[in-house]
Amino acid sequence: MKYQLEVKELLIAENKMILTIMGTIEDSKINSHFISKPKLVLHFNNGQEDRRIPFVLSNVVHVDGKCYFSGRYTYRLDLLFWKTREDYLPFEMYLNLGFEDFYSERIDVDLTPVETLYDNKCFQYIVKGNHILFMPNKRAIKHNPVAKFVVTFFFKLFKVIYYFIAIAMIPLFFCEAINKSFGIKKMPARFNDENLFMRLLAYTFWRFSNVSTVKVSLWTVKRFIFKRCYSFFKLFKIKSNKLTFISLRRDDISGNFAFVYDKLKEYPDLDIHFILNDHTITEMSLGEIIDFTKSCATSKVVVLDEFTPQIHYINLREETKLIQLWHACGAFKTFGFTRLSKPKGSPQPTRNHRSYDYVTVSSTYCKKCHSEGFGIATDNVVATGIPRTDVFFDDNYKQEARNKFYSEHPDFAGKKIVLFAPTFRGMVKETAFYPTEMFDVGEVCKRIPEDYVIIIKHHPFVNDVQPIPEEYADRVIDLSEDNELNDLLFVTDVIITDYSSLVFEASLLDIPMVFYAFDLEKYINQRDFYFDFKLYVPGKIVYSLDQLIDCINERDFCTERIAPFADMFFDKRDGKSTERVVKLITDAMNDIPYGNEKNA
Repeated sequence: MKYQLEVKELLIAENKMILTIMGTIEDSKINSHFISKPKLVLHFNNGQEDRRIPFVLSNVVHVDGKCYFSGRYTYRLDLLFWKTREDYLPFEMYLNLGFEDFYSERIDVDLTPVETLYDNKCFQYIVKGNHILFMPNKRAIKHNPVAKFVVTFFFKLFKVIYYFIAIAMIPLFFCEAINKSFGIKKMPARFNDENLFMRLLAYTFWRFSNVSTVKVSLWTVKRFIFKRCYSFFKLFKIKSNKLTFISLRRDDISGNFAFVYDKLKEYPDLDIHFILNDHTITEMSLGEIIDFTKSCATSKVVVLDEFTPQIHYINLREETKLIQLWHACGAFKTFGFTRLSKPKGSPQPTRNHRSYDYVTVSSTYCKKCHSEGFGIATDNVVATGIPRTDVFFDDNYKQEARNKFYSEHPDFAGKKIVLFAPTFRGMVKETAFYPTEMFDVGEVCKRIPEDYVIIIKHHPFVNDVQPIPEEYADRVIDLSEDNELNDLLFVTDVIITDYSSLVFEASLLDIPMVFYAFDLEKYINQRDFYFDFKLYVPGKIVYSLDQLIDCINERDFCTERIAPFADMFFDKRDGKSTERVVKLITDAMNDIPYGNEKNA
C-alpha cells in the first residue's frame, strides 16, 4: 500500500484553525465497490498531554487501485487539551493514518501547506517536516483584561434591559397562551402537555426566553439549582474515605459495579455511596439533586459506567478523582469526539467526557480509540480489563448459569442453541429500533435442522417485538426483557449478530459467530467503526437471510478469526480485571498514580 497526503490549506485566525487535506491511497484491492475508508487523525502533544482528534473527511472516492480522499474542517486550538488548558504550552501536531489493516502514528509526510494564512495573534506556527509546532500567545488568547471587562459589562447591561422588558410583558405572554390554548390562535405542536396549566406555563416561558434572550425552561431552572447546590456543598470537606458510584444505565448494583463493589467490601473503612437511576436533570427531584451534588462535592473518588451529563455541568474539585468504568468491552462502534461532525457526535468545544482522570479499557489497543472518543490524553486510559468479564474464567459460575438456564427452559436441553442478538438502529434511545422483518424467524426455523433452537435477545433500547410463528413457539424464546446477556453465552452454540459489542465477550468463549450485516454500508456512513469491519470481525459476514441460513447449515463460521480478535482486544485473560480496577480506585483514594499502566 502506498499513500500520499498534501496540506492544501492552513488558515489560523484568533484561536481557530481551518485545515484542508487531500490524499491518495494506492492498493490493488481497491475498486468501485470498496467500502473501507481512510481514518486520518490529528495527533497533538504539548509535552504533558497528548490528544487525538479525527480529521473530518468529506469526500472519499474509490476507483480501480486508488482511493482519493479530502476534507476541510475548523478546529479550536485553545480547546485541544483539558488538564493543561490554562498553561498555554507550545504543542506539536502530527498525522496518524489508518486504512484496512494499516495503521501508523506520526506518518512521514511533509506538512508544508500549499496555501497559508494566519493573523499572528493567538497562535504562531512553524512547519518542521512531518509535524507543525504551534506557539500560543497567552496574552492574546486571554485578551486585554480592560477591553474584555468593557465588552462583558455592556453585554450584561443589554441582557438586563431585555430581561426587565420581558418581565413586564409576562401578562401579555400568558394571555397569548390562553388564546392559543382555546383555539383562537393555534399553539405550536410541541406544547402538547395534557395539563392545561403546564401548556400555558411552557408557552409563557418560551415567549419570555425569546424576548429576554435568557432561556427559561425546567431544564435551565434545574441546572441552575444543581450548580448552586454543588457550590454550597463544596464548602464541606472532602471525606478521604468516601467513594460514590453513579450510573444512569441501571437502578440496581449490577454489571461492572457489582463485581467492583463485591471486592471493595474487603475494605471496611470505605464509605461507599450509590446513585442509580436514569433520571435526566429535568426529571431529578430536589432530593435527588441534593444527594447527587453533595456526593460529588464530598467524595474522594467518583466512579461512572456511562456518559453522565450532570457530572459535566460542574467543576469537580481537584482532589476528587473521576473514573469512568465504560460499560462496553473493546472499541467497536465509534462514539464521542470520534463522531465529530456526524449525528449525535460530540462537538470539539464541549467539556463532555474530558474531565475523566482515568478510563478503564480491555487492552492497550483500545487506548488510542478511547483517548480520541473521550477527548482525553492517552495516559488517562488504562488497560485494566473489564470486571464483568471475570466470570468467563470462573468455571463454577459458568456451570451455575447453565444449570439455571436449563432449569427454566428444560426443552432447550440437548439442543444446539442459536443466540440472535443484534444491536439497535437509530442514534438515541428514544428513536432506537430494529427492522424485525429482516430476520424471519419462521423461515429460519423451517430451513435449519430441527435440533436447533433460537434465543432472541434484542438491545434494551429496542421496543420492537420480534414476531414468532405459533408453530415454532417450542423452538424460539424471546428473552429481550430477561436474563443477563453474558449468562446466555454459556449455553450458546452459535451467535447471530451484526454490530453489537457482544462480539468481545463471545470471543473470550470462542463461540462461532455470524454477522448478519444487511445494511453495512449505510451503518458505516452513519456510525462507523474503530477498525475495518470486513477485515477484523471474528466470524462470517453475510448480507441476506439466505446467506445466513446457508452459513448455519454448512457450519461455515470462519472461526479462525476469533483468536486474533481476542488477542487484539484483551491484554490479560486471567479473571483478575476486577482486582486491577479495585487497585486503580484504591490508589486514587490515596493519591497514588496507578501502577505502570499510565505509561503503557
